[in-house]
Amino acid sequence: MHQLISAIFSLVYRNLIASIDKVFLIWQVVFPIVYIFVAGYSYSALLGEEAVRFGNVQIAYPAYLAAGMIGFNVMNSSTVAGSIIWNDKRNGMFQQILVMPFTRMQYIISNLLTIMLMGLASASLIVAAGFPTMLGNANPTLMSVPYTIYALLSGAIFFGSITIIISAKLKSSEGFNVIVNGIFLFFAFASSAFYPSDGVPEPLRTAFYINPLTYIVDITRAGIFSQISMFTTIEVVVMAALSAGAFLMATLSMMKLKI
Repeated sequence: MHQLISAIFSLVYRNLIASIDKVFLIWQVVFPIVYIFVAGYSYSALLGEEAVRFGNVQIAYPAYLAAGMIGFNVMNSSTVAGSIIWNDKRNGMFQQILVMPFTRMQYIISNLLTIMLMGLASASLIVAAGFPTMLGNANPTLMSVPYTIYALLSGAIFFGSITIIISAKLKSSEGFNVIVNGIFLFFAFASSAFYPSDGVPEPLRTAFYINPLTYIVDITRAGIFSQISMFTTIEVVVMAALSAGAFLMATLSMMKLKI
């Protein structure tokens, strides 16, 4: 067990060193913060004094957006998993890692743990920077905060697994980037990350609720604003099933990947 844990954390450390650079940090931290303040307050001018309803509370739009950007950023972070695998395949590192005392399962788990750590770190920075926008709206409790953490972790597993599957199947970095960016563009804007689903016309509303990002940001907001309901529990169960299914498919894809 000690060797297993040591091997996984060695790979996690290697992933963090290999994937974190200035451009990545700007994309993961600076962009969401700028978006919160620029888009949040700009769109607030269109709404006037009208607040956004979430559960049983009325929330100022900048606070609503800040909470949504936390979940959105987890999806952005997940591209790291696919990029690591693609670069390892291209540079021959994947073969070298498997020659060493590492297994494919350890490799997959280390990539997902890397995303989880990045997601939690970027979420913490966004919360700290976006605190002024959520002041007076956020109401986290000891009972609700675990929901937000769960949303971040399950989101990292789901989206990380999706990028692993795509990177394992494709043979060009251009194809990987086009497909991932296209899919994530749909996930981003056909979700409740930027605007509430209430009042959205069909069939767009249906698209919202076949989109895993909607569940992730809804659970995140439920934890931040203490709006836990039966529907939140259903979303938790749905994300558990989706994350488990995506992880299983990612594992099978990596097991079949030819060296």
